[in-house]
Amino acid sequence: MRILLVALCGIVMTGCANMDNQISMGDLRQPSLQFVVDKTQPDNYSGYMAAEGNIYSCRFGIHYETKDEFSPPKAQIFAALIEKVSPTIISHDVILERFDVYYNHRLKALHIASATFGGGIIGSMAEFSASQNKDVFTFDKLLIDTNPEKERHPGENHVGCDDAHEGEYYPSEISGGHDVVVTWLKFTVDNHPYYFRTYYQFQPDNKEQIAAGVKEALQMSIKGIAPRLKL
Repeated sequence: MRILLVALCGIVMTGCANMDNQISMGDLRQPSLQFVVDKTQPDNYSGYMAAEGNIYSCRFGIHYETKDEFSPPKAQIFAALIEKVSPTIISHDVILERFDVYYNHRLKALHIASATFGGGIIGSMAEFSASQNKDVFTFDKLLIDTNPEKERHPGENHVGCDDAHEGEYYPSEISGGHDVVVTWLKFTVDNHPYYFRTYYQFQPDNKEQIAAGVKEALQMSIKGIAPRLKL
C-alpha cells in the first residue's frame, strides 16, 4: 500500500510536492471601512497522505484551500467581493464565521489511478464513481444551496465523504467530466444569519486554470448570494 500511495502522489493532478493552489486576488479594491469581523476557525483538514493523496480515503482527490493559499487573507477577499456587489454593506456589522473552499477533482483522480494501475479496488472505485454522474447535464456553472446541511437527495452517494460538510457534492447535480469548487460561506449581517454552499463546475487542464476557476467561483458565489441579503 505504501508503494502505491507514493506512486499515486506523482500522478494525481499536480503532484505531492506541489499540491498547493495559490489563490491571489490582490487586484480587488479594498473597502474604505473595515466592517467584517473574522471569526472563522483554524484550518482543520487531514494531511495529504491521510486524505487527498490516499486512494482509500473518501477525501481522495479533494483539495482543501488552506488559509495560507489565499492572498490577501480570506476575510479581506470576502469583504472586498461583497462590498463590490453590495456597497451599502459597509455600514452594517458583518461577522464571518465560515469561508471554506475545496477543489474536488476526485473523479478525475480516480480515473487516472485506474488507468495507471488498472483493475482491483482502484478500478472498481473509479468505475463506480465515474458512473455516478456520466449522464448528468447542468446548464450553468454555479449552483447555490441556501440550506447547505439539508440532505437533498436521500440515498445518493456523494462524490467525497457522505454528509461530511466539506468538499463533497451530489453527482446528480454536476455535469459529467467536471471538477467542482465547493465553497461554504457562513456569516451574519447585523446579527441576521446567512449560510450558503455553492458548487462551481469547470474543466481545468493546469494549475493556472484551477486558480482561475477558484477565483471565478468565489466571485460568482458572492454575486449570487448578494440579492438575498437584507440590508
